[in-house]
Amino acid sequence: MPEHCLVFHLTGLQALEASMGAAAVAGALRELDRGVARIVMEVLSGAEPSPPLQGLPQGVWLIPYRNSAPDNPAELDFQLLRDSPENRHLAVLTATTQLAGQLARDIFGSATARLARFRVLQLPGLPDLQQVLHALESAQPHTCTPAEAQLQTLLRQGGLRTLVQPIVRFPDGQLLGYEALSRGPAGSALERADQLFDAAAHCGLSRELEIACAWQALEQGEPLLTRCWLTINLSSASLADDALRRALARPGIVVEITEHLPLNNARALQPLLQELRAGGARVALDDTGCGYADLDAATALQPDFIKLCITIIRSLGRNPALLAELARSTAKLKEMGIGILAEGVEHAAEVDILRDFPIDYAQGWRYGRPQPIETVLPVPAP
Repeated sequence: MPEHCLVFHLTGLQALEASMGAAAVAGALRELDRGVARIVMEVLSGAEPSPPLQGLPQGVWLIPYRNSAPDNPAELDFQLLRDSPENRHLAVLTATTQLAGQLARDIFGSATARLARFRVLQLPGLPDLQQVLHALESAQPHTCTPAEAQLQTLLRQGGLRTLVQPIVRFPDGQLLGYEALSRGPAGSALERADQLFDAAAHCGLSRELEIACAWQALEQGEPLLTRCWLTINLSSASLADDALRRALARPGIVVEITEHLPLNNARALQPLLQELRAGGARVALDDTGCGYADLDAATALQPDFIKLCITIIRSLGRNPALLAELARSTAKLKEMGIGILAEGVEHAAEVDILRDFPIDYAQGWRYGRPQPIETVLPVPAP
């Protein structure tokens, strides 16, 4: 008999459906069914997969387990495991929450996954439906964390950092431009991009953060525009900011749409993109081909280029079936006259595989890691 259970709750489904469409989200949920069970089996030796509890809301999973030490506790804190059953519970909760977040990013793509978050609850025994629903309703409401308070200070007073990562021509590696990437203060709880944007999503400041990052990248990167691209990431909500959109409508700027849009939303975005292009900017779509994102948005928006999801690049060497799908997708994109950028290229083996596909551009650690924007700016004339 299981001693405890984990309840996984994927919040933000309505936002995901508005971004990706109901059919795509339904397919992703089927993959999450398998992924959630796999997470618990990886973390816990006592996991006991059971038939789904009838009547659970969409986006909720219940996995029973025993509070025993795992056979392979690679994901858990060893000190917590040694201390007490209570600390083992804490280690299990921390590890499964982190892995669930990574699972969502793998399936939806990192940008779209910010619309939804996994929360994980622990309950004793094997609860019935009413007990699970009560636990979900009674869960403590979100309160502002110190990191989120720091974010609000950053947005008011400044302190964000802009890094850039090279974009090169494939396969010869000639530098063509840079993608602007935002970070929080070095050494802080918001230093990494995931920490920064997760904090924004928690306290409803995603749009404000995106706009602040875009303005800073544009202002700091303006000296680059005479000799190379500068790619700036925006969601459709941020692109609706009139002043920012007008400032981005200029040669040398590439606006990268960082979410998967259902077809109707993609069509509604066309007038804004036409305004950008009229001023000389170009348009890219991020995370194409990742999880359940298809090419409908690319067909509707006709971007100048798309970025293949980093998950695809990392899977090339271990998933031969993916190669045939990649061949079909890239052939369709080239028929539409859309350029293709391979993101996350790190190894020579990936380069060798990608040579067989019509890849135009590449980005990743093989060509350069993110670095402070000031290190690539032209030196002012004396």
